[in-house]
Amino acid sequence: MTKLKIFTLNVWSGFRYNGLIKLEEYETPQERETRYKGLCCEIKNLDPDVIFLNEVNPMFKYAKRISKELGYDWIGHMGVAGVRAFGLGFPVNLREGDVILAKKNLNLQFCSSHHLGGKGYCGNYFSFHFDNLTQGVLGKITVEDKDVYLCCTHWIAAPKVSKENFEKLDELCKKWKFDKSEISAAKERLLKVNEVKLKEAERLCGWLETEVNPETPIVIGGDFNAEADWNELTYLTEKGYRHLVPADEGICTWDPRFNTNLQKYYVDETKMKQKSLYHQLDAEDEMPARNIDHFFIKGIEHNEEEICRVAATEKFEETSISDHHGLMCVISV
Repeated sequence: MTKLKIFTLNVWSGFRYNGLIKLEEYETPQERETRYKGLCCEIKNLDPDVIFLNEVNPMFKYAKRISKELGYDWIGHMGVAGVRAFGLGFPVNLREGDVILAKKNLNLQFCSSHHLGGKGYCGNYFSFHFDNLTQGVLGKITVEDKDVYLCCTHWIAAPKVSKENFEKLDELCKKWKFDKSEISAAKERLLKVNEVKLKEAERLCGWLETEVNPETPIVIGGDFNAEADWNELTYLTEKGYRHLVPADEGICTWDPRFNTNLQKYYVDETKMKQKSLYHQLDAEDEMPARNIDHFFIKGIEHNEEEICRVAATEKFEETSISDHHGLMCVISV
């Protein structure tokens, strides 16, 4: 048996995702560079064998840089890029993707990628979409002459469909003086987006069934934008994937209590009126501490030394390295 340390983090593009020619950015380039340096330091300290990264932007430049600096091989695929042909397109600063890195002795290879949600097309060199797209990126490594598959994924964010959120819509409507007609519109959008989230789970599992032998070990990791008991994640467990649950150490992968970027940029959005009642609920929904980054495995037996924990929580030069904290697991294959 060989132990593998696997780390996942949404590195945070720093975008507000507003703007046609150029997306509005939260940070200065200097602040983003500081976070990048902090990420490299954290990865060197953790020394994972495999790394999953979401919101890598600009994807090719970023992936090549970090792989060279850390001494890893990498694969990836563009996830959202707007209207683009090769290096030209709009928004000019959007070339975001998902990346897998692995130590060179593991012989990392790209297998395929798969569209999970959103209308439009995004490839590595051409894209045409105005919707938010989501995807899975599949690669494989070799461990003791056996294949181990790795899937990095990033799903759409949306509040959960629940009685509590429906009641909160009424409260927010009164508080921010929205027209009452927005309540039904917000409920309709909430239901629709959650249907999309379940479809992401269905498409991911269906795709992996065609790509990976059911007895071959596979690790799925990334930013699912969902908690463990939400329908889209229980769908994965119903399909035979085992959820690696992080030890409760008082901190979550999404945690405004401790993350400086959430405190600096996201909290203020709950203090101002948003463009719709749905967006008002969405802003409020960013405030609870949650574990929304996950690992799921199949074809890997439980081992007593297996661990999963929230990682990369330390600040670098007084700043959190992302708007997420990372997640680290150790498995035996």
